[in-house]
Amino acid sequence: MASTITHAAGSITPRVIEGYTATREARTVIHDILNQSNPDVTLRAAGPRRGSLKCVFPTETEAVAAFGVFSVPQVLLLTDAAVPSVGMSFVVAEGDLTVSLDPDTRVVWIVNVPFVEVTA
Repeated sequence: MASTITHAAGSITPRVIEGYTATREARTVIHDILNQSNPDVTLRAAGPRRGSLKCVFPTETEAVAAFGVFSVPQVLLLTDAAVPSVGMSFVVAEGDLTVSLDPDTRVVWIVNVPFVEVTA
């Protein structure tokens, strides 16, 4: 993915987002009723996307700088012209923000970003 993550003071461009995982909570509620073959259903909209981004950076300096930006409470904007379906406004939440040296290459750095989609 050729992605850009825009924040309050500029933008971050990882070499690649190597991993994108998203889920949505299904909020519809099923009510089983005794002596009735069909349950009652309360329809509700699905929750926002939640998941993680695995951002790869070519240098430690870039990874640590991105880690610092992701540590600041703010709304961020992810865009990717090649994969527009990943585009969203999000906050870093519900997980651990990590930075690490890739154990396989021992060259590139990885920042794992837990996210929750928000409306900007």
